[in-house]
Amino acid sequence: MSLFVEQYQPGACLSAEKSVRGECRADKRVWFAQGCPSKIGILAVAVLGLYILAYAPGMGTVPWVLNSEIYPLRYRGLGGGIAAVANWCANLTVSESFLSMTESLGAAGTFLLFAGFSVIALIAIYALVPETKGLQFEEVEQLLQEGFRPFPFNKKKEDIKKKVDDK
Repeated sequence: MSLFVEQYQPGACLSAEKSVRGECRADKRVWFAQGCPSKIGILAVAVLGLYILAYAPGMGTVPWVLNSEIYPLRYRGLGGGIAAVANWCANLTVSESFLSMTESLGAAGTFLLFAGFSVIALIAIYALVPETKGLQFEEVEQLLQEGFRPFPFNKKKEDIKKKVDDK
């Protein structure tokens, strides 16, 4: 049995045999006889499933849709490629730093830090990214050629449509 305990250090002991209990407690590890001790574990799995269902068709696709609308036609492929590389570099940075941040800040501190970054990014996106809903590609290009002014100094959609229709 000691080979079993040594093989899976550190962490919890998951075994149905009571002989392992003493060895786990001697190593100051947790011993579970019948699965996870939390009574709300199923709630965590259900909320995770809801998150995945909501993220995939919603916010998961927004950056890719925005990238296809925001760049001029002649630079759309290059811009989309650069955006994809930046996205994967950001994913790599988060993945590589997550465990060390969890060790130094704790799980709650790490997730609060990421939540803070998300709130800052949400405010920056709201203020700095132009609204392209209902605009044609030509109208978006016209908006950006004239120089987009961030919120609250941005132009109204009707003014942009009127300028494009006049040409």
